[in-house]
Amino acid sequence: MVGTIEPRKGHAQTLAAFELLWAQGMDVNLVIVGKQGWLVDQLVDKLRQHPELNRHLFWLEGISDEYLEKIYAASTCLIAASEGEGFGLPLIEAAQHKKPIIARELPVFREVAGEHAFYFNGLTSKDLADAISAWLTLSQSDMHPKSVGMRYLSWSDSALQLKEQLYLNHPH
Repeated sequence: MVGTIEPRKGHAQTLAAFELLWAQGMDVNLVIVGKQGWLVDQLVDKLRQHPELNRHLFWLEGISDEYLEKIYAASTCLIAASEGEGFGLPLIEAAQHKKPIIARELPVFREVAGEHAFYFNGLTSKDLADAISAWLTLSQSDMHPKSVGMRYLSWSDSALQLKEQLYLNHPH
């Protein structure tokens, strides 16, 4: 997971889902990349005191862009569990690294990733744990959706489009 820890981002549901998977004996890791946001003190306390911390649970706060690149390179997939999102930059970052995406069924995620992500519904830990298990089964037989081929703009392409739009609206 990549993004500031906030209530809407789905970190609590994701941690609870992984707790179910760990209880079932699954050898899976959860890596959370992001700083502490607002209204998450209890969740942060739970993360910091979690028995799986630095074993199967890793929380990386305030890392550099260069280190984030290394995290993506070493990851199996991205989980985007946000319950509300404006854009979904981590999906694009994952696609740039050819990493599979497990994403909540949100219109913005569909717009960004299309058929290049595995989507899940539901707000319970079991809903997400079941989705992760289903994705793992598909992944083992290489049947999971691939982010390769997902269309996205680079920062420079995006800036060029913005520049063109600004010029169209205010020609000199």
